[in-house]
Amino acid sequence: MPRRRLTSSCTLITLAISVSLGFLPLLLLGADKKKQAEPFALLMGTCFNEQGFSLPGAKVMVELASEPAVKVKKKKWDMVSSPRGEFAVRLPAGQHTFRVAVSKEGFKPAEKKVSFESDERQDIMFSLEPEPKKR
Repeated sequence: MPRRRLTSSCTLITLAISVSLGFLPLLLLGADKKKQAEPFALLMGTCFNEQGFSLPGAKVMVELASEPAVKVKKKKWDMVSSPRGEFAVRLPAGQHTFRVAVSKEGFKPAEKKVSFESDERQDIMFSLEPEPKKR
């Protein structure tokens, strides 16, 4: 009986060592791949019609308007406002100016500029007026 326990214990120890050594390279690789999250600016917005009701389905385009001091990966973002007329976009942090354009069929397009100083959040609202009816 003691022999079985010894064999079982040796087997468990051997298994534990091989498993830990087998995962060691994976753990070391994982340590190298850990990166800190990059800072970002957050632009939140809401689109309304002339009566103050939310405007879903509006096309929103955000474009970098200023020349960045450092290279940025992306310079243009496109999205559509939610059923509540809301949109949100993560932008590169830093001193940047962005042009935000909103359009929807049947409404006059609107445009605003937004400037960021660092990794911050800004809120913007658009009130789109209906296009005059053509006769």
